[in-house]
Amino acid sequence: MRKLIISMTMAGLTFLPLSAVSSWAEVYQTVDKTHDLVVAPIDVTGSADGKYTFVLAEGGKVLIFSGSGEKQQINVDPDMDQIFSSGTGEKIYLSSKKSKKLQEIFIDFEKNIDIEGSPFLGAEEGVVALTVFSDFQ
Repeated sequence: MRKLIISMTMAGLTFLPLSAVSSWAEVYQTVDKTHDLVVAPIDVTGSADGKYTFVLAEGGKVLIFSGSGEKQQINVDPDMDQIFSSGTGEKIYLSSKKSKKLQEIFIDFEKNIDIEGSPFLGAEEGVVALTVFSDFQ
């Protein structure tokens, strides 16, 4: 079977025959990061934006690695044997073949806001409450 490539030129259409044998380009790889784990990994997934990597590990642990290398850990049901992340990384899904369970877990991170040098009103060590209205009304 012969394949054709059709290309446009100033004079019109040009047909170029291709060989039936495909050629492969070389593949290069580079190890981006290596994480030393204290527990054996079972499954791994990442957020679509690449900000987070989630590792389901033995003993009911989920290790969360950020792009900057920070590591967090949460405890989950030890029966879980698979993990999947939502596109944004705000939610992870855990499943267990053994117990026939599916868990949805919302992930939220504490955010530190640098207020050094900012003006303030009230006690320096006072409690601050933020209210977020997400309905835009």
